[in-house]
Amino acid sequence: MGAVHIGLDIGTTNITMVVLDLEQQSVPSSRSIPNVRYQTGESYAYAQDPVAIEQAVRSLLAQVKQPIGSLCVTGQVHGIVYHDAAGKAVSPLYTWLDRRAMEAIDGVDSQHLLYEKTGVLLPSGYGLLAHYANRRLGKVPEESTGFCGILEYVTGRLIGSVLDRSDPSCLGPFGAFDPVASHFNSNVLQEVFGSTEPRFLDSCTPFALAGYTPEGIPVAYPVGDNQAGFFGMVSDWQHSVLVSMGTSGQLSLFSTDSNCPSSMELRPFLGEGFLHVGATLTAGKAYETVQRFIASTIRSAGMDISDEAVFTLMKQTGQTEGKPGALQIDTRLNGSRKDPAVRGSIRGIDLDNLTLGNLVIGTIDGIVDELHQFSTESGERFAKMQRIIATGSSVRKNPLFKDALGRAFRLPTTIAEVDDGAGFGAALIAAVATRALGRNESRSLVGKLLGT
Repeated sequence: MGAVHIGLDIGTTNITMVVLDLEQQSVPSSRSIPNVRYQTGESYAYAQDPVAIEQAVRSLLAQVKQPIGSLCVTGQVHGIVYHDAAGKAVSPLYTWLDRRAMEAIDGVDSQHLLYEKTGVLLPSGYGLLAHYANRRLGKVPEESTGFCGILEYVTGRLIGSVLDRSDPSCLGPFGAFDPVASHFNSNVLQEVFGSTEPRFLDSCTPFALAGYTPEGIPVAYPVGDNQAGFFGMVSDWQHSVLVSMGTSGQLSLFSTDSNCPSSMELRPFLGEGFLHVGATLTAGKAYETVQRFIASTIRSAGMDISDEAVFTLMKQTGQTEGKPGALQIDTRLNGSRKDPAVRGSIRGIDLDNLTLGNLVIGTIDGIVDELHQFSTESGERFAKMQRIIATGSSVRKNPLFKDALGRAFRLPTTIAEVDDGAGFGAALIAAVATRALGRNESRSLVGKLLGT
């Protein structure tokens, strides 16, 4: 029985394990456990339980019957968890959806105070900004000796050691990280930590091993879900654009050029170049919000209906009655990375077009249009793209999303038929880290298995 390679994706909604068997050369299987929100009693908090996350990861690994040749952790970035000297969590995971940095203290919120002090504006939810806010709020645990992201935390727990470095794809989302020079802004670190000689995570080399589990399994340094997803779902980097629709949305273009539009983020990509990324704060979350509204309306009329039945109703009504363009819906329900205060809206309502079908289509078009704006700003770089590769449960389960992508981008759209592209990419990265697979071989395998 040959060894398999494992990708662990710690997402906002689910924790997923992807099992890759290189000998079989087939689309890998995956298993998931829900990753629920943890209530802290703070109105601005969006937290999860790092202890429960670790337990879920170990439970998934225990289900693998074959020998494990390597593993790599990927998933949500930006957030932080505090740990003690032994590497055990002493706080919740404050996720990328957390808004503590927007809480005013002495008349100014932490985001704007950090900007006043350093000239660097970090988006809400970024790790360094979250720690800065916690210092001002008095929320840093006394027993804490440091903090890291959930990916570093879980990787460290698996190998029994606190990580002192991580892949640059994980470091960027903490904020104030230079993806070209691969280091943090020292002025920001000094202000955030309140120290003239702050110590924080350093960069590791791509495809490096962080250590080994007690059972001797090689564990690669964690990789951000955006980069892992691109690595796992795109074989033609130069001519394909990856559109991801999960809780949030992302549009990713590969480039060797470090210059990208100001509205997009420059992210390091495994030592091969960069990803130009346009990221939204809501995608599936916006669609889910409409679903909750419809469900509450139906239930308030005294009718019992399941959430799944509501989603089915939305899809059917959108297909049969929805008209593109009838309603113009801004789906920035939780703000944007550049403007956390902006909110969504519905425009173009007349006496006849406020229907369920139009609400569904308008919401989907609004989600896609926010991503399409990034392609417009990319100019010549996007002009080289020959197709869209779309991923996420929304596009796999609902053809209305694929139709909307076609209307907006006017390019052929391929749906990546893999349950978890980031988890698949992490499994490939683990295999490359142990030299069970070459880098170029991995791209050929992606093209063969997924046709992308």
